[in-house]
Amino acid sequence: MKMKLLLPLLLTLIAAMPAQAEDFLEGQHYFQVFRERPPTDPARVEVDEFFWYACPHCYNLEPHIKGWLKNKPEHVDFTRVPAMFERDNVIMHAKTFYALESMGVDWAVHEAIFEAMHERHRRLNTQQEVESLLEEQGVDVAAYRKAMKGFSVNVKANQAKDMAQDFEISGVPTLVVGGKYRTRSFDGPKMVELLEFLIAKVAAEQAAEGN
Repeated sequence: MKMKLLLPLLLTLIAAMPAQAEDFLEGQHYFQVFRERPPTDPARVEVDEFFWYACPHCYNLEPHIKGWLKNKPEHVDFTRVPAMFERDNVIMHAKTFYALESMGVDWAVHEAIFEAMHERHRRLNTQQEVESLLEEQGVDVAAYRKAMKGFSVNVKANQAKDMAQDFEISGVPTLVVGGKYRTRSFDGPKMVELLEFLIAKVAAEQAAEGN
């Protein structure tokens, strides 16, 4: 019943979106993914951001995503997914993300990794270099090393790799909305506009399917 009541509202919201949103075209600005992942809850919209610490475009997008998250719609779930390209440093960075996540480390530490790479030109291509930075940030390096070897970090890294394959992620930053639509990479404001457009589109489609 709730889905039936929600559908007209969502369709109205899409119709009322700014004219610039109407310029977002499938096959040009966003693409349907190869293997769709159905939502866990059709009343919610899942957003996955694929990123890599060393990517300058990801770094430039970060403040826009951070700003958007402050007013994120209640029905949207947002998850960051580290890139798992077949390079040792990329895989190490992905596992570092999950290791820090498992330790409950504040997002400010992730921001410090971004800043070290892009503002202070520290490449952080080895785990030892990452450990030096983490130690500077007050992170328990022994706990980090243990987490890096942990079962859960390896499982999450493999899941990230599977997601990237299903969604055909070939570059970052890329957003996947509803497990269905993959964005091209755009500058911050346009990426946020596209994200909001796709959230409304997916919400309406999920409501229609549950009607």
